Amino acid sequence: MAPSIMAETANDTPQLRLPTLAAEDGTPTSSPARGAEMKNFLQARLQKNRAPPLKHTWDFYHDRQDRSHSTNLSNAVSSNSESASSSEHTGTNGSATPAGKGAGGVADYEARLEHLAVIDDIRKFWNVFNNFPLTLLSLRDSIHLFHSGTKPVWEDPRNVHGGSWTFRVPKAHAEEFWKQICLMAIGNTLQDAVEDPQRVRFQDDICGVSLGVRFNSMLIQIWNRDGSHEAGVQRVLETVLDRLADELQPREGSYYYKKHSEHAGFSAPVGVAGSPTSTSSGSRPTSSMGQQLQEHGGSIDAVLGEGS
Repeated sequence: MAPSIMAETANDTPQLRLPTLAAEDGTPTSSPARGAEMKNFLQARLQKNRAPPLKHTWDFYHDRQDRSHSTNLSNAVSSNSESASSSEHTGTNGSATPAGKGAGGVADYEARLEHLAVIDDIRKFWNVFNNFPLTLLSLRDSIHLFHSGTKPVWEDPRNVHGGSWTFRVPKAHAEEFWKQICLMAIGNTLQDAVEDPQRVRFQDDICGVSLGVRFNSMLIQIWNRDGSHEAGVQRVLETVLDRLADELQPREGSYYYKKHSEHAGFSAPVGVAGSPTSTSSGSRPTSSMGQQLQEHGGSIDAVLGEGS
């Protein structure tokens, strides 16, 4: 009696139906987790997840006024900000400029201006931006984000006929202001402002952007290649004012545009008499931010009509 009951119970038990495995799926070479197929799979995923490239490659520089020798990015980020009084130098404000006009000017400049990074995709930009806090910059230090191959100096062949917008930004808003300007630069928003399809002889370009530390503010600059391109220069300003949030809007009188050649310390490269293609043979490295201090008694605030 008992065996028949057990048989009947077994026959009534629901059976789990499993899908049959196709013959080709059972072969070891078809599994994505094996051999060359897995390698190709991973490479395809990595390629798909690659950070979006930028249209232009950019160089990131740090000009540290008390620099006596080269430092790398990690040292610059990890080192403590030195006191303002110890890093202050008469005649400079932290931009890429020699400390003076003497024979040691170029050497001083080369000792201070440090090329820290090449940025060619958005991930590298954020890696640099997020690991170089402005609070680590001492008074008169500066940083520069420029098109690859163009140095942040007036007499560079790409800058010699250009100029720059300078914005005096309160330190409370400087980091966000700087971030927005950098994003406008690498995202080609500023470039779109100066481009003019009808200009065939000498196309305007955005050469780079700079930030210099002052007493209670930051000086943020936008450099363009053609200082005589009035329409493009005006469109750059309009673009900045249109893109910035209300709390970041610069107040009237806190920004201006000036050609590099209009500065008293500008040294026209040999052979330059209006030709955009001339080279900068024998030029003296100078930048607008530092030289303006020399022209106005060591204070850029005098240029803007502000107190320190």
